[in-house]
Amino acid sequence: MNKKDFLIIGAGIVILVAIILVAVLTKVPGEVNVITEKTEYKIGDVIKVKIENNLKKNVCFSSCYPYYLEKKEEEWKSYDYMGCPNSDLVKDCIDSRQVKAFELIVPPIEEGLHRLAISVCIGCNLDEVFREDQKFYSNEFIINE
Repeated sequence: MNKKDFLIIGAGIVILVAIILVAVLTKVPGEVNVITEKTEYKIGDVIKVKIENNLKKNVCFSSCYPYYLEKKEEEWKSYDYMGCPNSDLVKDCIDSRQVKAFELIVPPIEEGLHRLAISVCIGCNLDEVFREDQKFYSNEFIINE
């Protein structure tokens, strides 16, 4: 192989890498992923939750109920929550491509298949009145006694 062949191969590799980088960096973001650490818990266990924002805008959470616990019956059913005692404001936000983690303790609830429902306000600001623009769901997990 001569210098010209090496230059052509090198230029081809550079172009290929550039195409891959453009594809990765301009990837259309999809959604908000809500992931629990495990798929099985007992009452009193700590559920570690990770929320990944793959949207192009920030997502914000409610000051009253940043998540709802749901149980699978014939359909998914949210547990009853009392009304919000204060104004429901935007409490916390994460920017595009950021991750938020939190923990919650499994309350004394029925055994069975569960998930978390996370209501978000898209493109909101802190201390605004919270409005649910979209709801995202975690993976399913089992709660046993």
